[in-house]
Amino acid sequence: MVDTDDSIFPAALALSALRSTSYKNTAYAVAELVDNSFDAEAKEIGVALITDSASAPPHTIAVLDNGRGMGKAKLKRSIQYGYSGKDSALEKPLGKFGVGLVAASFSQCSDLVVMSWQAGEAASGAVPTTRIAIAEDMENVLPEPSLEPLPDWASRAFVGMRTPIAQMRSGTLVIWRNVEPSWKRAVTLSNQLSELCGRIYRNFISANRLVISIGVIDLSGPKREPNIVPAIDPGFLTNWEDDRLSKWGFVRKQTLFDPYTGVPGDRGRNQTGEYQPEMFEVERDGEVIGAYLITASYRSSRVFREDLRVMFKEPGDAPYGQLAAKLQGVSILRSDREIDLDQSWLRLAKSVDRWVSVSLDFDPDLDEVFGVSNDKQKAYRLAGLASLTLPEIKARIEEEEEKGDDLNLLACLRVAEKIKDRLSGMQKIVKAQRAGARSGGDGESDSTDPTKAQVAELLATGARLSVGGQVLSQDRTSTKAHPDETAAAYEGSTSEGNLAKDVRPSVVIKHDLKVDIVTAPHEMSSRIFHTTLSPGHMVVHLNGRHPLHDVLSRLLVADDDRDADEPEPTVDDALRAIRSLLVSYARAQAEASDHRRNEFERCSLAWGEVAERVFRDLDE
Repeated sequence: MVDTDDSIFPAALALSALRSTSYKNTAYAVAELVDNSFDAEAKEIGVALITDSASAPPHTIAVLDNGRGMGKAKLKRSIQYGYSGKDSALEKPLGKFGVGLVAASFSQCSDLVVMSWQAGEAASGAVPTTRIAIAEDMENVLPEPSLEPLPDWASRAFVGMRTPIAQMRSGTLVIWRNVEPSWKRAVTLSNQLSELCGRIYRNFISANRLVISIGVIDLSGPKREPNIVPAIDPGFLTNWEDDRLSKWGFVRKQTLFDPYTGVPGDRGRNQTGEYQPEMFEVERDGEVIGAYLITASYRSSRVFREDLRVMFKEPGDAPYGQLAAKLQGVSILRSDREIDLDQSWLRLAKSVDRWVSVSLDFDPDLDEVFGVSNDKQKAYRLAGLASLTLPEIKARIEEEEEKGDDLNLLACLRVAEKIKDRLSGMQKIVKAQRAGARSGGDGESDSTDPTKAQVAELLATGARLSVGGQVLSQDRTSTKAHPDETAAAYEGSTSEGNLAKDVRPSVVIKHDLKVDIVTAPHEMSSRIFHTTLSPGHMVVHLNGRHPLHDVLSRLLVADDDRDADEPEPTVDDALRAIRSLLVSYARAQAEASDHRRNEFERCSLAWGEVAERVFRDLDE
């Protein structure tokens, strides 16, 4: 048989390809449908996760809204990739690119149904419906909508909405069948979706512009109460008076954070009066092309109130402390809707960075400037600057101002400077709140990041490494005779949030340290660390993006340098980390080819010999 399909992309292949689109998980894909509902002026949105067992994943996900609905012509086009139907009455609609419904749907399912009605059509029980199901023999043609009955589970699935589906004057129901969700239990997905939507749409929920309900429908079990999504503010600047947030342990409905003013000398005192975030404009060729709003906040000293200590012992152990840890990052919003909570702006030191917050809210007019992705999950051009230090950003700004050929990059750099400046100021405030925090000094007592090893410990470790071992060239000289090479060994790494080459060489040279440990915040490889050698000196650069970095930060911090709100790690914590290291190394060796396995063996032997020297001296 002759193949008569002349399409560039066969329909089944094109839709299957969308299964690998960049949505982070099922919850983010569902949020794309919520965007469409909001743009249709819906005030209520219900999400139903339909399963045959509470312990099983949902096989169907449905999203219902009470928005304007669609006529048959628009309904037909709604499942066309790239169709945006730009007729929203909103000044700043959330949708823009016209790929959301189709891309989000087929990233999670293989069968998409869209039902939509106007003028009370739902009362008849049958509404205009269109559908695409992936099949090898499917035609690359939009189907004509037909009248189909509402699903028999629909009246039960959306009990969280005030108006039953059959009584809705207008609305839209999107159904995903044959779902392959990111989580294996419907209840888990419900919780994740509630927390994500609460954060993404917090401004609309707080302003009573939107109510989102999420229900798990076990077709074989009893009815479960729907979850009404609360507004969750990563900046904690709203008084959390919503009883739905009581599970996080908020006491007396107080906010945890104070607004950051950046006033010189502000060392963490409480602010009074209403705080106004700062508005900035972006200009191009002398004309304003858009504006953005920056809000910053940091931990209030009220978190140390005695009644909280009695109830939770340590703020970091309390439910609200755990929530603060989950909400770490810079919140990037587009038209009041969060598109990303980007942790790469922070060092993720749990004792500090969980207690600082910055949010950036910008006009859609700045999408091109910030590099907003089609799925509205990332501002890539801005995010690319997150790992730079504040001095590096300032230097880049000077370079771009001289060249003047990339105005988008220059605008992003200026925004990044404001974000980093606020983070740096608030991090200093939070550190100053620590019980027994050091006041500074000449750097002699300054610790490295993240292990917080003191000078005496580094001296002892360096001595143990060189005793009885193979003599290396750098052992024969001193760092004092080679200050430039010593500084160069720290290139690209940080210590306590500063450029390591600016702060560590003076300590190293003063004490003739043989070994030092710093953080490589931009390390994109999966290696745990890398080393640099200089005359008389070895630097271990821990990969700041590797999970081990966080483990070491938590386990190896000295007791007298531990934040008051940082729980002391247990022996079990250390054992789990050690086991993971040993087993992951052994597994890597087992997975290696025969040739590389021999290399692993030689590495294990050399490492073991040095470790034997160090630990023998420790025992003595």
